[in-house]
Amino acid sequence: MTLAGARPDGGSPLTRQIRQRGVITGLGATTAWLIGSLTPGSARRTGTMALCGVVGAPLPQTLAGREHSPLVLATTLGSAAVLVGIVQTPLLSHFFGCTPLGPVAWTGVGAAITVAAVSPWALDTAERLLPDALARLRSDLRTAT
Repeated sequence: MTLAGARPDGGSPLTRQIRQRGVITGLGATTAWLIGSLTPGSARRTGTMALCGVVGAPLPQTLAGREHSPLVLATTLGSAAVLVGIVQTPLLSHFFGCTPLGPVAWTGVGAAITVAAVSPWALDTAERLLPDALARLRSDLRTAT
């Protein structure tokens, strides 16, 4: 029995989208953590940056799919505002094990979210270009020998 829309390799469009969202979320968190680790600050600050990367990375992807929906726009912006509010409010931040972030840290989080937002386009481009580049390289190697 096959499912409608199933691909020959066994993955469905839903499975691909779930996998892609997981990779994007992980990429946002990892990038934010790396930036936090490479800039001066405490381990708690680095952890807070990674948390912001986890929460913030999927938001642009959610917007990209439904950019004309006022409800999705409001929900996405509201989620970002709540995240910033929780992180920047000292008592709430400490309750959740975080620390308020400064401008350098927020810039790093923004860069991590940008990397995560651009990654689907970059991966799709690489998937299209890589087979052609490999075929040309093989052809060049055959003619050289």
